[in-house]
Amino acid sequence: MPLDHNNHQGKFGEAFVRAVAAASGLLVSQPDPDFDGVDFSLKYPGARGTKYLPQIDVQVKSWRRPTGPGESWAYPMKARHFQQLAGAFEIPRFLLLVVVPADVRAYTQADDECLRLHRACYWASFADVEPPWQLPGDTTVKVEVLKKNLLTAEALLGLILRPGAALEVP
Repeated sequence: MPLDHNNHQGKFGEAFVRAVAAASGLLVSQPDPDFDGVDFSLKYPGARGTKYLPQIDVQVKSWRRPTGPGESWAYPMKARHFQQLAGAFEIPRFLLLVVVPADVRAYTQADDECLRLHRACYWASFADVEPPWQLPGDTTVKVEVLKKNLLTAEALLGLILRPGAALEVP
């Protein structure tokens, strides 16, 4: 029995993020269980013996019917998921929004030169946003995800190696 459309879409979204992380040369770990809204921890491998291994935690969402005028997507997100991203954390947290084709058969295209993953991933940080704790967890909030925040291998490294996250070598 194949996966239903939502599970298929979610698995593809996670695989998309793993592919970008692999292209970035990052280590990927997945908490088990997903208790606090972190789907993956992405870590910079660094040199042996470094004191600090920069990393970020991410929540991955996939979306097959994107909407948003102009320069941003208007993603409808459950308040409980947003609350797991909003505010400051010791390890920075990001939303990774993977926009996927509506038809699962259009997720990939392959030939002997490449494997294409169709559509794109965008990132957003809500570190400067006060979490809306008063909202019931099943309430939907619209979050803004800038279209210019395209997740590429270079952009992902930039999120991890942000100012203040420089490696310290003993």
